[in-house]
Amino acid sequence: MPLTTNSAQSMIPPSRHGLSQLSNRPILSIISISLLLRFTTTLLLLFSHRFLPSFAADATKLSSPLFPSYWEAFVRWDTVYFLEIAKDGYSREQRFAFSPGLPAIFRFGGELLRRVRGAEEVSFEDMVLVGIVSTTLATAGAAILLLSLHLFRSREYSLITSTLFLLAPARAVLHAVPYTEPFSALFTFAGMLTFIQHRDLLSSIMFACGATFRAQGAVMGLGFFGWRWILQRPFAANRLSLKRLVQGIVVTSFLSLISASPFLVFQAHAYREHCSSLTSLRPWCSSTFGFSYGWIQNLLDIDADTNVGPFRYWTLLQLPNFLLASPVLLLSFSASYSYYSSQPRFVLARTLPFLFSPSSPPPEQQRLFLSPALMPFIHLHTATTLLLLVSSHVQIVLRLCIVDPVVWWYATDLVLARAREGEGDRRRRWGERWIWYTIVWGTISIVLWALFLPPA
Repeated sequence: MPLTTNSAQSMIPPSRHGLSQLSNRPILSIISISLLLRFTTTLLLLFSHRFLPSFAADATKLSSPLFPSYWEAFVRWDTVYFLEIAKDGYSREQRFAFSPGLPAIFRFGGELLRRVRGAEEVSFEDMVLVGIVSTTLATAGAAILLLSLHLFRSREYSLITSTLFLLAPARAVLHAVPYTEPFSALFTFAGMLTFIQHRDLLSSIMFACGATFRAQGAVMGLGFFGWRWILQRPFAANRLSLKRLVQGIVVTSFLSLISASPFLVFQAHAYREHCSSLTSLRPWCSSTFGFSYGWIQNLLDIDADTNVGPFRYWTLLQLPNFLLASPVLLLSFSASYSYYSSQPRFVLARTLPFLFSPSSPPPEQQRLFLSPALMPFIHLHTATTLLLLVSSHVQIVLRLCIVDPVVWWYATDLVLARAREGEGDRRRRWGERWIWYTIVWGTISIVLWALFLPPA
């Protein structure tokens, strides 16, 4: 059911007295909020699908004619392809645009249910049920990991951050349908947490798990490990150590290879399937280093990420999608600008130590968002946001922001502006506006998803 004014107000981070009560049992509080949102989102999704006309075409539905209609609300957009892959494998070239992580969960979970029921084959219904349950666990797990990223040493800050994460704009993706973003967030946050703990090998494995769900996870390790082992440690004594630099390059290469290995293995499988016969070579076999991912997405209009490239999406026809994405884009760029402009000399010295002389860290500030520990996260966030704006279908930022903790850290910074002295009235209002935006648009997006309407 739609969120009423009273229920919407209950989702707004509470007063300090209320936060102190929630902070006593933060993990239980986050799990409770996650399950509450799961229940209300699913209820609204089913209601919209039942009583409003759907715009789904036959080509976007599952091939099984026996698939019950009440499950169709959960099977939209890429979920159709994930289920078909789980059922029949990568028998068609276009399916190689989708990573194997979620289809594997569908298949193995569905197989377990099949054995329990004593059925002859795995059904789509079993796989959808498995997807819903596993997504519920992944969403709650990701929120708990975000709560555990103790970069701020503030339980209040972490609790609000996880709550705002659970109120992400793409509510159906996070709280109702089986999709990749909850799993990608789960393993991305796990990789970040272990990176902060200096458990780099385990961090690379977590990033590798994330890469099985979204291909973008393949480069996650390169950014973080390159930051630590190439840009920071060789310059730790305020001068370059060639020995440490060589060691850092070796370590970064090794850890990054682990992080990217699922994507590389998957691409090798695609190459073996479609490039082994000289009589049926596909164009991407020789034109894209043997990687099928980008070529298939650019050729086939089967995913929100397709037909990508610098400024290829910047047309007048796509203006509505830019408008839909603008709240998240504005918040994202504001986060980068706020961080960089507050301490430009220190940021340059840490990021480019081979060009700029060392700079002492800025004095401790009241704004926890400006912590020096956030610098590699801010850099990754900025690069990702620019890539989405310039080279992707821009509306997918509504989904991909789920995987970006900087969005939720900065939103928390705005929400807490009211509690800090010296903040202008305009800045204090932006936090409240963001909360209301996520509540209102999150509710609308659930209805659009049920009716098979963009953005997805």
